[in-house]
Amino acid sequence: MKKFLKNKKALPIIILVIAILVILFIIIFRYEVNVVKKRTPYVDDKENNTSNAEQQELAPENYEASVPIFMYHFILEDYGDNPDVENFMKPSTLEEQIKYIVDNNYQTIFESELGRLYKYTKPVALTFDDCFVYFYNNAFPLVKKYKVKVTLNLIYNYLNGENYLTDDQVKEMLDTGLVEIESHTLSHKELTTLSIEEQRKQILDSKKNFEEKFGVNLSTLCYPVGDYNEETINIVKEQYNFGLAMTGGVYHTNIHTNKYKIPRIYANRSMDINTFANYLKQSKVVIH
Repeated sequence: MKKFLKNKKALPIIILVIAILVILFIIIFRYEVNVVKKRTPYVDDKENNTSNAEQQELAPENYEASVPIFMYHFILEDYGDNPDVENFMKPSTLEEQIKYIVDNNYQTIFESELGRLYKYTKPVALTFDDCFVYFYNNAFPLVKKYKVKVTLNLIYNYLNGENYLTDDQVKEMLDTGLVEIESHTLSHKELTTLSIEEQRKQILDSKKNFEEKFGVNLSTLCYPVGDYNEETINIVKEQYNFGLAMTGGVYHTNIHTNKYKIPRIYANRSMDINTFANYLKQSKVVIH
């Protein structure tokens, strides 16, 4: 070998062989990197600053999901002289329902995850409209106890008002990672009674205000009293990924194809655990 190395005629051959090996190594390395990239379906949205809509495009093309989305209002034992008795669910009833979810291995999701249902097998969404301080007092302790996800559809102009949630309470709940907030407009006006300009203000300004105040990204508009028309939907489409109605039963992605008319189940005071369980049994995700 030493004699071979001392042979000046052999040096060019050695250099050529080394160069070829280096080139082959680079080619193989680049190939492996590209293969890994192609196999990686998701990216870190914090590093790449991708939006919810962009992330949803990475979903499997062929999957179907059925999701019970329960709509709650007031969690309160005594409804006083309020005529809307059914809007006041007892805290004990809510706990019974949440415990059933946990005991039967259902997976609670946020409203913002409605475009990523393929990540789950038995999804269920717990959504709370209006959200006066009763939620903080009577429901939030249950959320922490059972570690379930919930979405609060808040009315921006009500913040810090009488019997409503304060900024500090909202921040405290957001910090747990178990609570998400979405928009229920600025002041809970029936949208179809408003001009297009007024609708835009209620829909878009509420999103902007919530995001600036709490440092969050909103994805969903919950229509006050379930009231909307095509003009409403066109405005919502500008900045939101989803629009939630008030009625309609279980959400089936293959039936309810308009993501701005997503139905929900009215969780009222009279709902017993058997009715609740029958809705849950429809939860499923099938990837083809």
